[in-house]
Amino acid sequence: MKGRNNTPQSSVTVPLEAINNLAAQELNAVFHSGQIAAMFAHDEIGLAPINRKSGIFYRHLVPLRNNLILLLANSYRRYFKVALAHRREAGNSPEQWAWNHLQSAVGPTMEWIRDWYILACDGENQGVRHTAQIPFVPGETVSVSLPLTIPHFPPPESWLAPAWLFQVSIALVGVGPLKTKHVPANDSEERLNAAHTRLLLKGARRVFLWELEAAIERVRNEETAAAGVIPAETAGGQIKGPNKRKRPEHHPKGIEGLVHKTMDLTNYMDNLTEKQRLAFSLKCEYGLGLAEIASRMGLDRKTAYEHIEAAQRKIDQASSNEKRKARTKSTPE
Repeated sequence: MKGRNNTPQSSVTVPLEAINNLAAQELNAVFHSGQIAAMFAHDEIGLAPINRKSGIFYRHLVPLRNNLILLLANSYRRYFKVALAHRREAGNSPEQWAWNHLQSAVGPTMEWIRDWYILACDGENQGVRHTAQIPFVPGETVSVSLPLTIPHFPPPESWLAPAWLFQVSIALVGVGPLKTKHVPANDSEERLNAAHTRLLLKGARRVFLWELEAAIERVRNEETAAAGVIPAETAGGQIKGPNKRKRPEHHPKGIEGLVHKTMDLTNYMDNLTEKQRLAFSLKCEYGLGLAEIASRMGLDRKTAYEHIEAAQRKIDQASSNEKRKARTKSTPE
């Protein structure tokens, strides 16, 4: 088979083009509806008191994030099916082959989520700009001249998030425990500094990828189970037997082979179960990804993620109790 330029085509060229086109169409639809949701969120946030602004922000963001994860997981399913059907092109790691192809959609999605943060908080970003404000007067007709040029908008990398958006929760927003002196006040309209904004956006990416990995793990298990009921055949029609030359690989367990912690959070883990302590340590002290944590613990990614989330809830609750006790002691009788 040859393409339009008379060069040979791989057997996966056509299905890959179809999957890419479907992903682009679906992403554009979600991006468009999400942009409208961000503008609605901005208007609602502007009318709300400080203590309710972050709740409104995440109420609009979470359903959108779930839709994006579902869309990307479905695209991964399509890539993975192609990989299972075309082993010669996909090689010995169809899951990695599918993940590599998905990156063309994951990268733009991560950038778009950052732009969504900017639009929901500020009401405009690189793609949505204010050109004029029109006062509403019932019964009157108003005309506004549109400018021919629009002032340059600062690059997304220089954006500073509002203080009310900052939260500390590894499971909910991806920001791990910080020393009290490093936690900014979140009860004002002031802007965070560049370091705290980077931490906030990094946490958003971290949570998104965790949830995407969990969704992909489920897709991979479903498709592998479905493919497993079909006997694999050789070119001559003979069913392949087991590969006797293949030896099981050794997978490290627990903290085996890990030497240096990126931070020490031992003081926060007193009330955790053994599995919660290990999962939380691998994630927050050693900085491992969800797939590696699940492998080291002998669990699926969803269960590993649940242990991390449960650990974070306990830590957050303990921290909240300590702060409450400290306030009680400092209050004069």
